Amino acid sequence: MSEVVGRGTLLSGRYRVVEQGASDVPGLAAWQATDQILDRPVRALVVSSAASSAALDGARRAALVADQRLSRILDVGTHEGLGYVVSEAVDGPTLTDLLTRGPLTADQARAVVGEAAAALEAARRRGLHHLALRPGCVHVSDAGHVVLTGLGVDAPVMGAVGGDARSTSRRDAVDLVRVLYAALTGHWPAHPSGEPFETGLPAAPVVGGAPVPPAELAPQVPNDLDTLCVVTLGPHDDGPHTPGDLVRELEPWGDIRVGAAAPGGARAPGGAAAPGGAAAAAAGSTGTGRSATPADDMLDTAPVQVARQSVRSAFAEQIATGSNRPGTPPPAAPLRTSAFGTGTVAPPVGFAEHTPPTAPAAVPPPAFAPQRTAGPVPARGPAGPAPAPARPALAVPPEHGDDPFDSVLGDVGDEPPRRRAFDPTALVLGVVGIALVIGVVLAFKALFSSLEVGTPTPGPVASSSSASPTSTGASGEPTDDSSPTTPVSSDPPVIASAVSVDPSDDDGEHAEAVERAFDGDTSTYWYTLTYQQANFSGFKDAVGYVMTLEKPATVSEVRLRTSSTGGKVEVRSSDASDPGGGTLLASGEFGSDVRLTLDEPTETATITLWITELPTAADGSFRLELNEISLS
Repeated sequence: MSEVVGRGTLLSGRYRVVEQGASDVPGLAAWQATDQILDRPVRALVVSSAASSAALDGARRAALVADQRLSRILDVGTHEGLGYVVSEAVDGPTLTDLLTRGPLTADQARAVVGEAAAALEAARRRGLHHLALRPGCVHVSDAGHVVLTGLGVDAPVMGAVGGDARSTSRRDAVDLVRVLYAALTGHWPAHPSGEPFETGLPAAPVVGGAPVPPAELAPQVPNDLDTLCVVTLGPHDDGPHTPGDLVRELEPWGDIRVGAAAPGGARAPGGAAAPGGAAAAAAGSTGTGRSATPADDMLDTAPVQVARQSVRSAFAEQIATGSNRPGTPPPAAPLRTSAFGTGTVAPPVGFAEHTPPTAPAAVPPPAFAPQRTAGPVPARGPAGPAPAPARPALAVPPEHGDDPFDSVLGDVGDEPPRRRAFDPTALVLGVVGIALVIGVVLAFKALFSSLEVGTPTPGPVASSSSASPTSTGASGEPTDDSSPTTPVSSDPPVIASAVSVDPSDDDGEHAEAVERAFDGDTSTYWYTLTYQQANFSGFKDAVGYVMTLEKPATVSEVRLRTSSTGGKVEVRSSDASDPGGGTLLASGEFGSDVRLTLDEPTETATITLWITELPTAADGSFRLELNEISLS
């Protein structure tokens, strides 16, 4: 690979290779390069193994994960048969470099691993897993930022086999705990089946097939982190199962500090320790050559703790020696109202000075409530505390009682809450209740009025001649006694059979239910297919319902009872061979009870309902439900 890619090689006509860097993955070479277009340093990884295509594909998927703690993928390509991945340049030492000088403090280890876990959780939510996590791919910059490298690239090159989402997430979570173990102890808990990489750290001692607890190697490890490592790296399937679970176990954590100079030595700008610092680390090393104390350049930055002080402790500093200390105040007494309905509040300071001569004598404050004084409280004598000259004691009427919270609240400058003279809650609830009742009544009225299906009396039929008298036929429907052009048959029209006609399909629409539309039962119906648009969703122009009479008869009116509203229908004198042809006799819209009066009575043996637009069904879709058809 050095013969193909070396110093000065130009990748993709853009990235100039400058110097080779360190890589702990066999088959993967790391180079420092320069983006000649944007004039910035980048990191180029050249893949020479057989897994080049898988590594490049993983890099493309990793480029879709946007997280500042993940090394950003900038470009992917090939150069003379070798795949390469260009990512942003990563500064700062790796976690392996830091651990060569000693383990981290517990707070620093928590922060570093917590940041790495948060980065892998962001990748997991995009369906990507690292599967090759180790201290060498965790970088800590001098500014205190954690950057994770190798996502999507290292695992294919190492031959790490993936699995389902649960197993891969669990593997990343366990590897993060292994990194935490190494950060706390400086020892790497190697996998029993071996590792495809070298960490450069001594192996952790193993007892019973599991690494010893971290606290046995580093006594300063806290109990929660020690237990987390033991249960996760033990023989059972315990501990976190996703990086997000580990984040919740570790948070909160503080800032990361790696740039401070260690006592006895200083860190070089590039992250390497000066000789004095190395000597200091070696002075406290154990028999294994590892430092037993945390590294000096990883400062202890635990989360900031907020100092809390109770009211009792605040006042205890002002109580003179020998005086009674304030006890725990009793539960707050309910507010009392006067005869005028206003809330009772503590009188203002100096109330006793303005009290009329007839006012009751001032009641001294209770023993456990501190006095309101400008200076320290004087010592209590046999006759009780002496009044302060600057502020006289409060004069509280006896009917108000002694509320210990009056004094405490007065000292901190807050005024007790006032009860409002009028509570509008009852009025608002009453108005809402009345509105609700009115709404329910109107809803029921509208519901029952829509269920009432009346039988309106047909009005006179307009024609070119004068109005003619009507009579009632045998079927009970009004019939026209005369017609200007066509003789009227004495027998009412009776439907013998019907068929649905679909211009786009020879089978029609629900041909098995056509007889339900003239069986005399309005609870049954013939119905069309359901569409999302009234124009049959563009599949056809119309649907026909062709009725054949028992014998030719004169038809003057078609009555339709449906469960749909809207749409458009035409009444035509046509048959199944051409349902949309023939003579247009009448047209209208669908409704619960619609009467379509023909322009003039027509004697025919077949009559067609030509449905050109579907009505709206109850569920909001478009469908015709024809309950009953009657002719007259």
